[in-house]
Amino acid sequence: MKNNIKTKFNLSMLLVSAFLAVGVFILPANANRRGEMGFSMRSLMGSYASSGRAGGYLSRSVGVTWFDGAGRVRRVVTINTSDGAGGRKLLQVSSTGTYTVAPNGLGTVKMLNVFDTGARSEVNYDIVVSRSSPPVGGLSPLAEEITGIQREPGQTASLVEESWTIRPGQ
Repeated sequence: MKNNIKTKFNLSMLLVSAFLAVGVFILPANANRRGEMGFSMRSLMGSYASSGRAGGYLSRSVGVTWFDGAGRVRRVVTINTSDGAGGRKLLQVSSTGTYTVAPNGLGTVKMLNVFDTGARSEVNYDIVVSRSSPPVGGLSPLAEEITGIQREPGQTASLVEESWTIRPGQ
């Protein structure tokens, strides 16, 4: 009887040790692996609502941006900005370009803007995936919200911030 109790106790201690080992060594290793796999070009795929602002309320923009999941991007936006005489004017912009995304969700977007006035400008954004859906079936997580800061001064104001929000079903 004493051997039976001792055997059960030893077995219990072995199981507790095994659970501790899993918690201390295996789970953190898997968590690191998930973080390393993280985001990819495929994380940015589909139609996103685009919203931008520059110089506080000096300039605002809305539009649609399409990421193809393979590093190419295009967008159309309308910018509402000062006309320089106390009123407002609208600018229409079409853009095409490329993007990158690192496993940690940081990346870049490079676009050539073509304005309805004929003006052109190349812009570069530093971006971060600020919200995403969990990965499914071994795929990268899907970026639901992206935030970006333009490196160059904008056409209508200095600091340009842009955010993109996925439009499900589009």
